Amino acid sequence: MFSIFKRKKKVMIFIDGSNLYHVLLKNCGRSDLMFSSFGKKLTGKDRELKKIFYYNVKQELQGKIKIPEEQKKFLKSLEKIDNLEVKLGIWKEQNGSIVEKGVDVLLATDLVLNSVKNKYDTAIIVSGDGDFFPAIEAVKKEGKVVEVAAFESNISKEASDSADKVIKLRKSFFNHLWMPKKNNKRNYNPTRKNSSNNKNSKSRSNNKRKLLV
Repeated sequence: MFSIFKRKKKVMIFIDGSNLYHVLLKNCGRSDLMFSSFGKKLTGKDRELKKIFYYNVKQELQGKIKIPEEQKKFLKSLEKIDNLEVKLGIWKEQNGSIVEKGVDVLLATDLVLNSVKNKYDTAIIVSGDGDFFPAIEAVKKEGKVVEVAAFESNISKEASDSADKVIKLRKSFFNHLWMPKKNNKRNYNPTRKNSSNNKNSKSRSNNKRKLLV
């Protein structure tokens, strides 16, 4: 006897944390997002959210830079969210600058591995970065659906063309997804080092992204 209930499609969400932080500040003026609610909204009622992966960097260089207390608290708060896993790349010193390494590779690897293991039916990548194009194509060959969620001003042609669906984020999308104001005394910048010489750079190349240093 056939079941009258149709299995809900399984969804996994892959968030480029640094990318999301900057576009939220630019487009919404704040970054204190409730990630669980954000994930549920992206998934919708007709699908099942299996897991959220959040990628960023560990703000520490051995012997030089220690992890700021702000980041520790932020990461600890993420660890309390059901079905959310934090994946951290590293900082490297290069030619006198500090660059982010490994985040894109971590995201792309998880995207492909979880596809091969049949952990999801649909992947939602929260980033407009075109660097994920090869991984997206590989996942689609496995029969998976790939959606890209990004602000229109921040999505690359490669990401837009390769995705099965583009979820265009806008300020109104985040209504009711912010932390309550009583808990919002201080916005956390996941790419900020406690230093008086902070400089902002958004360039990235070969899986390396300059950070605020």
